[in-house]
Amino acid sequence: MPVPDWSANRRPDEFRHLYDYAGILTHFEEGVERYLTRISDDFSIEAVILTRPGIDQFQDIDRLTAAVFSGWQLGKDFDGRAVLLVLVQDRQEVRMEIGYELEDVFTDTFVGHVEDKQLKPYFLNDDIGTGLVALMEELDRRAELKHQGGYTLESIARLDGEFLSGGGGAGRDLDAYARAADAARPAPAAGGRGASTPEEAWLSMLAKWAGRGSGLNIEVYTELTKMAMGQPDRPDPRTRDTLPHWQNAEFRVLRDEDHAVIYFGFKKGWDNAPFLFCRDQQGWKFDIVHQRRLVVMGPRQSWFIEQGRYPYVALLQEVPQSTGKDLPLEFADLYRCTDDSAIAARIRSLSAQLEKVPDDYTAVRELLRWNVVTGRRPNHVQPLLKRAKALAPEDPLPFKYSAIYQVNTFFQYKTALGEIEEYLRRGGDPAFGYKFKGFLYYRLKEYERAAAALNEVLAVEADDTYALSLLARVHALRYLQLDKVDPRRERARKQAVAYLRRAQSTGSPDAGRVARVTRWMRSEKLL
Repeated sequence: MPVPDWSANRRPDEFRHLYDYAGILTHFEEGVERYLTRISDDFSIEAVILTRPGIDQFQDIDRLTAAVFSGWQLGKDFDGRAVLLVLVQDRQEVRMEIGYELEDVFTDTFVGHVEDKQLKPYFLNDDIGTGLVALMEELDRRAELKHQGGYTLESIARLDGEFLSGGGGAGRDLDAYARAADAARPAPAAGGRGASTPEEAWLSMLAKWAGRGSGLNIEVYTELTKMAMGQPDRPDPRTRDTLPHWQNAEFRVLRDEDHAVIYFGFKKGWDNAPFLFCRDQQGWKFDIVHQRRLVVMGPRQSWFIEQGRYPYVALLQEVPQSTGKDLPLEFADLYRCTDDSAIAARIRSLSAQLEKVPDDYTAVRELLRWNVVTGRRPNHVQPLLKRAKALAPEDPLPFKYSAIYQVNTFFQYKTALGEIEEYLRRGGDPAFGYKFKGFLYYRLKEYERAAAALNEVLAVEADDTYALSLLARVHALRYLQLDKVDPRRERARKQAVAYLRRAQSTGSPDAGRVARVTRWMRSEKLL
């Protein structure tokens, strides 16, 4: 959706929440807009993000922010409950403005500290876009507190006491973060053996995060985890803030042969979400690839697990699960912990090759695939996508990996739909492409279109378990959606059962998928 013409005196579009004039959040637009809309719907708080290339005619970011907040009349229809986040790209400055009705909960101390917690680490990793999105998660916590009520000024002051002082106001000079970090960056510690048990890996990781890991000759991070976390023994402030909770929390270990979950029970609160560990040739280590992909922090501090052809899913059957990332991935596009070191080495090798020869398309395409498969941050993926599409505009594969990334990282189904259609137009594999389209239409609740796409798959591969299972789910949802007196309802139920029986009879090794659909249909009384 094109960004409307800029004006500080009037809001360009009263129904829009993201105004990305600096192009920083281009690749997140669908997901960010959905998130900000949810804050408005759930908490009656108008939340807006504005990015600008510069400060325009204003003298500084404070004046720009105040002018926009006033000129756009933010909070007017929400009894003064509004949050405006402004980022000025050329100055690398950010400012958050809070409506008067929220100032008792969204204090200067709180606002200043969450900016430090979220913007600082992401800025240092050249990933300010994700940092802005992550910051909104912190706003979610206080928005719920404000929504529920029952707080006092004293209780808010106690909460603020847990934060570092934000000083005079909530503005932050992001360049100062980089200067301070360069001065304090420690030398990396030497690694040792992997942990002998998941418990040892978890407790050792907590010790490292608490600054007590210098004497531990235990390597508790996979190579990709170290690449993702930068300085894994020096976690970001948000992790350090939650450390006392994890140190004192009771937990169980759920495990199979090579995968384990540190599980605190199914309790509300993002801090109670599980941690995932895998065993490679050295021992047990933290698996950040699957942690980011499978453990999702939902609204109002809920969390859930994603379904799909992933480890850990069967271990967490008692936890609410979503099909939001249940993509029809091919074997080559699935990450496996046992391949972690080899993948990390290949990523480093390809990155070095592209430093020498930036337009080596073979290297660009392979590095793009590995970065998507391992779920690396947008600053590692989006430039490669742009370069790949420019170097070989008729190659379908960049569009395939773009579609996968849009779903796995941002839940951007509409954006992914456009990418997978381009993949098919360029001659991509029809079976994969139509399965992907079927999944996207299913997630968009366009069930007839989903069924049409999945039947295209069956015309090529009649026993495709993924298509059959998803068709069973799609027709079951149509049954549940239709009015009880609608004659199409019973036909939808029969179709759902028929597709499920076909899926059960394929003899596919993907038995877990069929079992999940079977359990769900039984719970909905379709069987």
